[in-house]
Amino acid sequence: MLEASHFDVNTAYASVDRHQLQDFDPYIYRTRDLGRSWQKITKGLPAGVYVHAVKEDPQHRGLLVAGTERAIHVSFDDGDNWQPLQLNMPVTSMRDFEFYGNDLIVATHGRGFWIIDDVSPLRQLTDAVTREDAYLFKPGDAINYIEGTDNGTPLQKDEPQAENPPNGAAIDYYLKRAATTPVTIEILDDAGKVIHTFSSVAAAQSTAGDQRKPSNALPRVSPLWQTLPEALPTAGGMHRVVWNPLRERPRGAPPADEGGPLDRRYVGNFSARLTVNGKTYSQPFAVKPDPRRIGKD
Repeated sequence: MLEASHFDVNTAYASVDRHQLQDFDPYIYRTRDLGRSWQKITKGLPAGVYVHAVKEDPQHRGLLVAGTERAIHVSFDDGDNWQPLQLNMPVTSMRDFEFYGNDLIVATHGRGFWIIDDVSPLRQLTDAVTREDAYLFKPGDAINYIEGTDNGTPLQKDEPQAENPPNGAAIDYYLKRAATTPVTIEILDDAGKVIHTFSSVAAAQSTAGDQRKPSNALPRVSPLWQTLPEALPTAGGMHRVVWNPLRERPRGAPPADEGGPLDRRYVGNFSARLTVNGKTYSQPFAVKPDPRRIGKD
């Protein structure tokens, strides 16, 4: 497979499959002079596992993914070094990739299509990030989708369904080691007002709607169908939390997925603020309206 660079007309990448010649080793090559010379770039790929595809991220120069007969690998330095990106993927033949917005679509042989949701952190990951005690990645732009449920009622737990990505802004943070204090992530609007708080202490989590809800209000649907908020992880490593702006509703207004108007306060510019071990980190992000609702509110 040949992949032309999105950033340099002189650069291209090629994967070569020789397994039908009884050669099962990986082969990926890179040219930076319009094909006059090619360099083999397979450091970190396992021997004896041939390569089907190599793709370049069109938004971040130097970020490559490779699909072998058994796994996915990623390179952050234009192919000079590779490392696994297996996550929860099956051990199977990885035949092709497509970067679509912030997502990476993976085509396998015999195990269907997979989507790695929001690879924004991979585009920002550097050696400098891993040296930090903590790091908050800039979230990718989100869309305030109107969820396609039964008049706003979540699907029952015994309803067969495939796993779908969560609706909202994915917020990723990195901890070099376990936190010694509670971890909080606050969502702020463009005026600097806190409208949602995630916390490693479950009782400390809140939304703007909590302050408007009367104490005797009945839940709109059975609590058995609702997803309970999880406490933020405090262990070392990468973590993700998703803020769903659709759940922030003004008091008395019907949700948009029940025909109510889209709450424009939760479309626009926002920021996420991580607080851990006495330090604060902040990143801006945007929430865009559901394109299916534009012109209808």
